[in-house]
Amino acid sequence: MTNQNQKKQDDQKRFDQAAAALTGAVVGAGVGIAGAVILSDKKNREKIGQVMNDVKNQAINYLEDVEEKTGDKKNEIEKELLKDKKIAKKAVKSTKRTLVNVVKDAKKFTHLN
Repeated sequence: MTNQNQKKQDDQKRFDQAAAALTGAVVGAGVGIAGAVILSDKKNREKIGQVMNDVKNQAINYLEDVEEKTGDKKNEIEKELLKDKKIAKKAVKSTKRTLVNVVKDAKKFTHLN
């Protein structure tokens, strides 16, 4: 690539960056002015406050619902784990009894031979 082509690309990048910065500044200023105009009216401020309260209440209700559902599932899982634990204990006891009997039978067999 020649130095001239590189210089053209660098100039184009600088122009693009400057244009983006200028566009952002104009949009930001517009939003700021619009916000100031909207907030200058008492009714608009009250409406915005009410909307914010509604959003907050909806978020709180949603989180409470999620917490309740999670608690219900937790209780269900704990019950299932207790059932599985009892089943596992029974299986271990049964296996131990079987193993004890196998050992006894093996001892008898070795004594006979």
